[in-house]
Order: sequence, then C-alpha cells, then structure tokens
Amino acid sequence: MNFIRRNWRLLMIAAFFTLIAADLLARAGGAGGDSGSSSSSGGGDGGDIVIIVYLLIRLFVWIFVTLPFPINIIVIGAIIGVIVLVLRSIAKAKKESSVFNTISTGDSTGSMKGYSDFIKRNPDFNKDEFILKVKSAFTKIQTAWTEQNLGDVRRFISDGVYQRFNTQFKMMQLLQQKNVLSNINIHNVFINSAESDGDFDIIHVGIHASMHDKFECALDHSLDSSSNSDFVEFWSFIKKRSSQKKDLYTTANCPSCGAPQKALNEVCKCEYCGTFMNSGEYDWVLSEITQADDFAATSPKVEKARNLGSKVRELIGGNKDFSVQLVEDKVSNGYLQILTSQTVKDPAIMRRFVSDSLFEKLSQNAKSNQFVYNRLYLNYVTLIGVKTDETKNRLAVAVKSTFQRVKAGSKSFEYIDQAPASKTEVVIISRDKDAAAAKGSIYAHICPACGGSLKDTIDVKCQYCGNVLNSTKNEWIIEDIMTTSEYSAMVQTEKTSFELSVNPKHLDALYDSRDFALNNLIVLAMADGVYQKEEEEFVRETAKNLGYNLTKISGLLALAQTGALSIKMPEDEKSRRKIYSLMKKIAEADGNVSAQEQAVLDQVKRDYLPEATA
Repeated sequence: MNFIRRNWRLLMIAAFFTLIAADLLARAGGAGGDSGSSSSSGGGDGGDIVIIVYLLIRLFVWIFVTLPFPINIIVIGAIIGVIVLVLRSIAKAKKESSVFNTISTGDSTGSMKGYSDFIKRNPDFNKDEFILKVKSAFTKIQTAWTEQNLGDVRRFISDGVYQRFNTQFKMMQLLQQKNVLSNINIHNVFINSAESDGDFDIIHVGIHASMHDKFECALDHSLDSSSNSDFVEFWSFIKKRSSQKKDLYTTANCPSCGAPQKALNEVCKCEYCGTFMNSGEYDWVLSEITQADDFAATSPKVEKARNLGSKVRELIGGNKDFSVQLVEDKVSNGYLQILTSQTVKDPAIMRRFVSDSLFEKLSQNAKSNQFVYNRLYLNYVTLIGVKTDETKNRLAVAVKSTFQRVKAGSKSFEYIDQAPASKTEVVIISRDKDAAAAKGSIYAHICPACGGSLKDTIDVKCQYCGNVLNSTKNEWIIEDIMTTSEYSAMVQTEKTSFELSVNPKHLDALYDSRDFALNNLIVLAMADGVYQKEEEEFVRETAKNLGYNLTKISGLLALAQTGALSIKMPEDEKSRRKIYSLMKKIAEADGNVSAQEQAVLDQVKRDYLPEATA
C-alpha cells in the first residue's frame, strides 16, 4: 500500500498507456479483415499493430527496470490481465453487434429523425390525420394486391410503386398464381423519420401488421401454401411543400376539378382537366415500400444519398423540378418495365424510355430469355453518382432487386433459382441541362412535350405532336445498365467527369461476413418452403454459436417466418468464399444435406462464385 501511495503517478501513467494500447488494438482489429464489405480498406492495420507492439514492449521494459521485484511482475501481469479483459469485452460486444439488432419488431423507438425540422417547414401538419391516411392506404393496397387490380389505389401511389405491383401481377398471371390476403390487422403505425428533398417532403412510416397469407397456383398446386404472417414494413410518402390540401384517400374525385374518376391504371390523369393526381401537388403519395431488414441495413445509405442529392441540386440547380425521390421513382419504374419487356419478349414495353443503343442491346438479350420471375421486387433504388458536361446531366442510380426465376411448363415449374436471390445493378440516366418543363412522363405513358396519352409501341414519336419520346430534351432517359464492377471501372477511368460518386460496395456496408452468413443460413433452412421447429432451433443454436444475442436478432428471425429473406452476398469475392464455406458446413452439420439445400448451395456457387463451377 505504501508503494502504491509513493508511485501512484507512475501507476496512473502505466494504466493510461494500457488503455491507449487497448484502444488501438480495438480500432486495428475490431472491424478486422473478416468483416467483408464493411471494411473499406485494411492497409493500415499492419502499421497500427506494429506501433501497438512497440508501445507495449517499451511499457513492459520500463516497468520491469523501474519497479522492484516482485512488484514489476505483478504490475505487468495486471496490465496483461486488463488488456485481455478489455479485448474480450470488445470481442463480445462486436459479436453481439449487428445490423440485425436494429431490425424493427413493430415498436417505435427513439426520436423521429428530421421530424422537428419537418414541422417547422409544415406547421399545419396533422399527425393523426396523416396516420389515418397511412392505415387507409395499407388496407386498400392489400385488397388491390389480392384482386390484382390497382384501379382504386392508383391516385395515391407513385408511378414507380404502381409499376412494382403491376410487374408482379404480370408475372403471377403468366404463372397462374394468386395471393389472397385476409384477416388484416394493423398493430402499430409510427413515423420513423422525415426529410426534405428539393421542393418536396418525405415521411418514412413503420407499419407493424399481421394477416393470413394464402398462395394458390393453378399451374402447379404443389406450390400452394397458407400461413399467418406477422411483419414490419416501412412506407415512404412524398408531398410537395406548400401544396394544396386535398384528399386522395376517401374520395375518387379529381383533386383539382372535382370530377368523378373511373378506375385508373397506367395513366393517373384526370380525363376532364388533365391533372396528374399522384404528382404530390395535392396529398401524400406512397413512393416506396421497404422491408424491415433492408430499411435497417440501408439507413446510412439513405443519409449519404440525401447529402449527395443536395450536392446534385447545386450542380443542376437550373432544374427546379429536380427531386432525388422522383428520379429514383422513374428509375424503379423503367427498370421493372425493362425486366417485364425481356420476360414477355415485347420490346415495345421499354422502347419509349431507353436510348437507341441500349434498346438494341436489351432486345438481343430478350431473345435468349427462357424464364419467368416467380418472385421479383426492389430492395432499394438509390442515387449514387452524377456527372455533367456542357449539355447534359447524367445520374447513376443503384438498383438492388430480389428475384426468383423459374421455367414454366404446361403443368409445372422448374426452378432456376431454388431460393430468392439478390443483385445490384447501376442504371445510368441522362437529361439535357436546359430541359423544358415536362407536361407528363413517358414512364407513365404520357408525352412530356404535349401531355398526350401513349401506348406501348416501337415507334418513338408521339402520335399527337411528333415529339421524339426517348429524347433527353424533356425527360430522363435510361442510357445504360451495368454491373457494380463495370460502374466502378467506369468511374475510375472517367474521374475528371464524375463530380460525385459513391462506391457501390458501400451500399451494404453495415453487413459483415457473419451477417451475410446468418441471413443465408436462414434462407437455407427455408429452402423446402417450410420453417420447421427443428430448423428454427438449429438456426437459433447456430446464431448463438456465431456470437449473436438471440433477443437482439428477433426481428430477423421474425422475417424468416414470413419467407421475406433472400440470398445476400457482399461484392468482395474473398468474403463470398468464406460465406459459402460456412453455409456448406452448416448444411452438413446434421449429416444430411437435403436436395433443396444442395440446390441452394449450387445456386450460390453458380451465381456468386462462377470460377468455382468451371
């Protein structure tokens, strides 16, 4: 005790160096080289470790020489003990940390980000009234889905959301499928966040609901299923600031002239006064639906996209109608129409909004297509890059989709993808800097030059005014679709012309190798279409062995019950190999790899590790 009193300053310095060393170790190895896409670079780790080892050696030598025996040994042992405890604590915290911990289970948590600023911009906003509209939209859209008819909800959904539903309806009709939803219960609706996007405001809303989900397939009744699902989704609504206060949810009349409207479909335009009812000029319009796991994983991406959007507006400030959300909506619309066009081999569906060169490339691809999408939806659509020249603005938009392809015979299916998978592509769109104000959108079958209604046709000239429809003079035109690797290579070779760009590898930066592996393990367990009790117990035990806190990842396990998960993989090939190896070990753990599990493993190898299949 006397020694401690005499040398307390020396011991404090030793403790200080110990904590510095532990902190350096945490930063050097905490994110680690095994974290997959979450690690943007690992080049500095070796240098950090050398410095840490050097500091520790100097510290231990100083203690050994300065302090008497056996005090020096005791102090060194104590410091080593502290370091071990700190590192164990850090390792445990890292094991229990995961993007899956933030998947919502239906309760509103924390403050509503951006909401106070939103209220300042919109002091007359009525939260209760808004929530009622969200509930109305949710209930009506479930009915529309069951009936495969969007006529009664068209006026309050964006063109992109309409196309998402419409594309799925077309695929279901090709495969003679019907999805009947009943016993719909909304447990909770809460505002998660709000943001500003040019002249528009966006509110992101969490919806916790349950329903009976019955799937019927007349083509192959072995695929019929029925279950009770409990889930959380995030719906995003957009509205122009200081717009007219009208109601699109309790009346089918035109918000501008008041005329009664017939059921609307492709074109959301009043047949009397020509008003576009879903423009955001009159009421809140549904512009995005995101699954809970995608919403949790892409929150930082949304933040980056918002910052990027503000910078883009500075670059193309002459276009007052610019909105990141509206551009992304056009891209999601066009992307899905392109996939539909290729699936049904009808090039007229996409002709009006793609460049001549892209049309030729896509038309060639469509000729070899032999599949139909059994499942197809977009996980996210995000602005990631912009470049400008003297005459044009070009935007790069990342599109992540989940899909499952099948070959449809006369009486049965043949799966190409045993389990739903996901991929990310980059869509490049362009528009003239001095583009004229559009009177409509080619993505919604309206001529932007004269406002006339358009049909699907190979002819790219408006039948009314003769305007070239796929011209960048009035509208954003899709000029290319590329892989993330191709986009990254293009950015590297065109650095001088790309003013802003986000690396596509960072879009899923919150996932690390463990997260990808656990997600894919659950998909593997669901490979036979049923999440058995034994499989659930196996998943939970494996998750625990991987270091997850089962309470914290309950949101992910709940998603598994609804079959809402798909195969996910990072961009990094080394990480992909590790994840595949872990999936294989998990499949073999019970000594019996089922045919469905093997099909999923083969699918992962085929789609994500093509060299391994050669």
